[in-house]
Amino acid sequence: MRILVVRGGALGDFLLTLPAVAGLREKWPEAEIEMVVARRFGELVLGPNAVNAIRPIDEPRLASFYAAGGSLDRRWADYFTEFDLTISYLFDPDGVFAANWQRAGGTGQYISHDPRNPVEAAWRHLCKPLAELGVMAGDGRRLYGTSLVWAEGKKERSDELRLVIHPGSGGKKKCWPLEEWLRELDGFDYPLPWGVTWLAGEAEDNLSQRLPEKWQRGPHRIMQNRSLSEVFRVVQSADLYLGHDSGISHLAAWSGVKCGLLFGPTDAKIWAPAGDWVQSWSRSGEWPKEGEWRDWFRGILVGEGG
Repeated sequence: MRILVVRGGALGDFLLTLPAVAGLREKWPEAEIEMVVARRFGELVLGPNAVNAIRPIDEPRLASFYAAGGSLDRRWADYFTEFDLTISYLFDPDGVFAANWQRAGGTGQYISHDPRNPVEAAWRHLCKPLAELGVMAGDGRRLYGTSLVWAEGKKERSDELRLVIHPGSGGKKKCWPLEEWLRELDGFDYPLPWGVTWLAGEAEDNLSQRLPEKWQRGPHRIMQNRSLSEVFRVVQSADLYLGHDSGISHLAAWSGVKCGLLFGPTDAKIWAPAGDWVQSWSRSGEWPKEGEWRDWFRGILVGEGG
């Protein structure tokens, strides 16, 4: 059995798809599963017991399959003939990609599913087309690639509480102001010494200028523009991850670390990651009032829920 999954989109979109891919792996444990995705995302899951191979979705020759009636790249056409099952999560309202797949000689069963506008948890929405195959949502953590598996279960014991915080997101409207984060942390009281690792990517390239010096020294530090595999290891080793509705928050949830996620304008019922270790704050677009956020995440730490 050879299976191909085609998935565009950002990091969060990719990670929300993994319960579906894990379900395929659980249904057919001996199958060869390949994905066409962004290369830097696919490398997270590349391994013999996870995803066997990846091809970059931004490969220029694949663009021939997005236009109707044109000449199709022969190498991609040959590639699409190798599978017994192809699942496309591309936005393809006019069926152009599907028609080109068929015109190129694509073989086996082809399932196309629009990933947009879910009315239920997005990860469930992405699993829905697989029900006809007898496939149920699986645990995405079974898809750790070989570059990540060594980190699983390697958390070191420490007398210091380690928080990892990503105060950004790809969309500014999803971000609570940094000043609010700092206000809540200034009032945070905990019986153990604690420190914060601040995560910053390209969207937060000025975090070191905006963050007061006291939050960058001693037990605190900033990690800027690191690889996804390195970020994965950092969040997995934390006691608690805090963040917005972002791709990095989905990566943290996939790592299995305890998460407290702050949803402002987006709906946590739709966009929150799967997992009972993930708690989400969502109040119809409102942000927390003073003291509420720190009391909420402190409750997560001491086991009082969220």
